[in-house]
Amino acid sequence: MSGDEEVDVSAQVQPEEAGRTDGRRGGAAYGSGEQAPSPAAYRAGLVLELLARRSEPVPLTTLAAELGAAKSSTLNVLVSLEGAGMVRRTAAGWVLGYKVVELGRAALASTGVVDEFHRAVAASRELQGETVVLAVLDATDVVYVARHDGHQPARFVNEIGTRNPATVTALGRAMLAELDDDELERRLAALDRLPVRTPRSLRTVAQLRADLAAVQERGYSVDDEQGVPGIRCFGVGVGAPGPPTAVSASFVADRLTPELETSLVAGLTRLAARLRRAEPR
Repeated sequence: MSGDEEVDVSAQVQPEEAGRTDGRRGGAAYGSGEQAPSPAAYRAGLVLELLARRSEPVPLTTLAAELGAAKSSTLNVLVSLEGAGMVRRTAAGWVLGYKVVELGRAALASTGVVDEFHRAVAASRELQGETVVLAVLDATDVVYVARHDGHQPARFVNEIGTRNPATVTALGRAMLAELDDDELERRLAALDRLPVRTPRSLRTVAQLRADLAAVQERGYSVDDEQGVPGIRCFGVGVGAPGPPTAVSASFVADRLTPELETSLVAGLTRLAARLRRAEPR
């Protein structure tokens, strides 16, 4: 691959990656919801998350089966969410409603971290020309919450709000490496196998543990074409209160030099420290 080739990685993103014990965030806290303080509200949340993981309409029968609930009770939840504008029905099934977009925007606006991310990257000598991403960890997925597109040829086109398996990304492994042992074990228990995207992807939990130990030792994670062929990436955990958060810089593999690695890691480390100070406590 030449250094001036533009790489589109959108085809590499697969929202429904095999490797979970079920479709509910790697194992929902209350199962089908019967033990939740408000089972109906809990199931509504599960419905929204199941729809968010699909790029196509989902039939009622499929939703009920994934929830482990009767079709009648699942339909009641859907009709209530439809009334609130959170979902809508199509001829082929159910999809998220546009109200969810409004809520997502409001969620991002409720923290100053996203704004600080954009300000800091734009002012960073090391990062302003690079593709830089901010993400949080949800179970064993990364969820992208902000992106800065520099002028380098590697175009990182994951949309804000989409997700990727944490184990195939530098972002994800930077966040997993920051978890304490008990929390890491809880999250890994939701996987029956690691997702494989390229010949360089980690394939066993033992390999993942060794990689996370290396991340802790060096202070940053390295994606050496393990998620997308031809793309390398460095990630740094923010280490702030709240959900695990990390930043990363992605680039065409042919650009890698020791000097570039030193520069990007330094910029990401400073960015992470700045975001850590911006996180509400």
